[in-house]
Amino acid sequence: MKTYRQWWSSAVAVAGLAFMLQWPLAMKAQDAQVAPDSQDSQAAPDAQNPQSSQDAPDANTQDPPGRVARLNFMEGSVSFQPGGENDWVDAVVNRPLVTGDNLWADESSKAEVHIGSTALRLGSKTGITLLEVSDRAAQIRLAQGSLIVRVRHVDDEDSYEVDTPNVAFTILQPGEYRLDVDPDGNRTDITVWNGRGEATGGGSSYTVVADQRATFNGTDQLSYDLGQVPRDDDFDSWSLARDDREDRADSANYVSREMTGYEDLDEYGTGVTWLAMELAGGRGW
Repeated sequence: MKTYRQWWSSAVAVAGLAFMLQWPLAMKAQDAQVAPDSQDSQAAPDAQNPQSSQDAPDANTQDPPGRVARLNFMEGSVSFQPGGENDWVDAVVNRPLVTGDNLWADESSKAEVHIGSTALRLGSKTGITLLEVSDRAAQIRLAQGSLIVRVRHVDDEDSYEVDTPNVAFTILQPGEYRLDVDPDGNRTDITVWNGRGEATGGGSSYTVVADQRATFNGTDQLSYDLGQVPRDDDFDSWSLARDDREDRADSANYVSREMTGYEDLDEYGTGVTWLAMELAGGRGW
């Protein structure tokens, strides 16, 4: 009985977390239904009296983020630093992550973060900063280590970018990508298994397509080398297994893959998937 209660508590927690992380999206949708005339009537006084806009609270800064990231898996020692804080703490699975937060996977450790249907996978001795997490943009700083990114959808308004110490890599198509940065930040390797992206650094841009690996050395002046994708290592194999787990998720038949936490609902059965739908008003996001 105790085991069953623990199982059910975990299941409800996952479904509840999915609902809570999606709540800002629903609130934004309601705000967007305000009549245009009412918006114009509020904007006009500020245009005539700039001082009034300074005195009034900034509405945009008061809104919760429309999309957040979620730390959904970790193995080994993983640390978390909230944006604007000096102290690092032990990371906790299901932790929501927002713009400005930092994550570190220590030696022989791994972590997985989801931003909607996009998966970020951190390898050993890897540090990232979430530079921006918003409705349409995900910008990640990779300070060092290995990061695998799987992007399922890229619309015209979407922006996915990974910044390393010497290049900025923009993902242009859905696919699987890996970036490796050495500890001194002078070298970045970009592997594209599927998809297409553009690396910018040293005043130049370079396109990297499927089945290619690009190596960039230097900072102000880059040397560029293009070669074939190397043989899979243990980190690659682990990431492929995580991809396969997501691809076989039955919950994707009932809820959108953009719903935060969808990939873990299968562990608790279809009943919890339906619970998540009910918590969202039966919309299935």
